[in-house]
Amino acid sequence: MKDEKKTVLLNEINFWKENKILPEHYCDYLIALYTQGDETQQPKNLKSKKKIFQWEVILQLLLLLLIVVMAVITYITAISFGLQTLFLSVFVIILIFSWIYFRKKKQKPTLVYITAAFLLLFYTVQINGAFFENETISLYWLLLINCLIWIFGGIVGKKLFFTLSGFIAMALLILLILI
Repeated sequence: MKDEKKTVLLNEINFWKENKILPEHYCDYLIALYTQGDETQQPKNLKSKKKIFQWEVILQLLLLLLIVVMAVITYITAISFGLQTLFLSVFVIILIFSWIYFRKKKQKPTLVYITAAFLLLFYTVQINGAFFENETISLYWLLLINCLIWIFGGIVGKKLFFTLSGFIAMALLILLILI
C-alpha cells in the first residue's frame, strides 16, 4: 500500500479511536495490521495535537488561577497599592502573551478576555480605595464605567457574554443604588 494512503487510513483509524467510533482494541488491531506492528509509522501529528491540547488546557487553567490570585491579592492580603500595581503589570504581561499564543494557534482567546475583564474590575475597586478612600459614590461611578466598557467591548468585539454581563451588572448596580 502506498505511504500516502496508509497515512490517510491511519489518521482515520486514530480519529475513530479518539472519538470512540470503534472500540479501542479494534482500532489498535487495525493500526497494528496496517503498520505491520511498527507503531513508529503512526502519524506524528496525532501526538503533537495531544501535546498542543495539553498546553492549551494548562494555559486556560492558569488563566483561571490568575483570577483567583487577583481576588486574593486584592481583597484578602494587606499589600500596598504599589505592590498591587506591580502584580497587575505582571498579570497584564501574562494576558498579552496568552492572547498572542491563542491568536497564533488561531483559537478564540475568550478566557483571556474574561480574565482581563476581572482584572479591570478588581483594579477598579483598588483605585477607588487608593484615590477616593472607599467612597461609595465614586465606587458606583467606577463600576458603572466598568459596565459600560464591558458593554462597548461586547458590542465591538461581538462577544454576547460581555454585552449581557455589562447590562446585567449595570441593572444590578442601579438596583443596589435605588434600594
